[in-house]
Amino acid sequence: MALQGNLQDFSLVEILQLIAVQRKSGVLRLSSGPNVAVLFFEKGNVVALSDRRDREKKSEPLLHFLRTTGRLSNEHAEQVGAIRTQSKKELPEIIIGGGYMSAKQLTEAIEQFARELLPSLLTWKRGTYVFSGDERTVSRLYLKVPMRTEALLMECMRRIDESARMKELYSPSLILRPTGKEPPEELGEHEKKALPLADGKTPIYDIVVKSRLGEFRTYEALDRLVETGLIEITDQTAEPPGREPSVEVGAKVRLVSALRIALVVAALTAASLGVRWAVAKFEAVAESSYAPPGRAEKVREEDVRLAIEVYKAAKGVYPDDLRQLVSEGLAVEATPSNFNYAKTPKGFALQRKQ
Repeated sequence: MALQGNLQDFSLVEILQLIAVQRKSGVLRLSSGPNVAVLFFEKGNVVALSDRRDREKKSEPLLHFLRTTGRLSNEHAEQVGAIRTQSKKELPEIIIGGGYMSAKQLTEAIEQFARELLPSLLTWKRGTYVFSGDERTVSRLYLKVPMRTEALLMECMRRIDESARMKELYSPSLILRPTGKEPPEELGEHEKKALPLADGKTPIYDIVVKSRLGEFRTYEALDRLVETGLIEITDQTAEPPGREPSVEVGAKVRLVSALRIALVVAALTAASLGVRWAVAKFEAVAESSYAPPGRAEKVREEDVRLAIEVYKAAKGVYPDDLRQLVSEGLAVEATPSNFNYAKTPKGFALQRKQ
């Protein structure tokens, strides 16, 4: 029996947390208006983000990502798309089998694609979800790329926070120019790609396309280049077609950024405080809710770290003691006895007891 419902009542953060904690295998289908996303899980880990049965879709998100990031040329992307439409093969099978990319290259691309896609899915406040515990479908996937769901969630939270800040400081219509400062030898690869594109003529929305790094990585690289003094904001702007005029960078921008970050924290708060109710609901509805033998005793350090970060997002501070995680329903009873924990000036220290 499938678990299904509305995203208004049961957020995607809660769904992903439960699948990870319960180590579920199956398929999660999300829909919000015309938008559809499909995630495959194996023992709680995300292993794929593409629906094999949706062969009529003309704009496959993964294929679009591979094209826009330059991993596939336009010609090769069209060939792959045509083969997919006419055959029963999955995208990875076509891409690897046809020699368009190696398995290693595609694996790395899928990992980046997941980090680009999931933050946008977390913004879906309306829609439906269906999770079916179909392990047979997952086992038949041509290529599985195991990605820890907890780690993806933590990265998504960071990206949502950083994106809100960077997009308000650097609106898509801004034009950046070089300062003439000599780049250091240790300049990162992403910064090396973005630096020549900030030429005093190209707006940021074009730099995102030309850099082929993906939106978040491009913004991140530009932000670092500004911080290191290699580029600077000009007084020029270029409004893209169909966009509203952007607000000027300054006090108004900082206010909007603060409000957006506050909304993100509020969303995470609602998600984390609803964990205990969500667990009960999930276990009541799911067909095969289980916990592996010894699960309570063999608490994973990654799970505890995620629970601590969720507590921080909800409360605004790190817990004083791991028992606070238990009282909030974020950890099992055995957690405090398995770890040494302490708050630090920069965060927290966590170590499994010997």
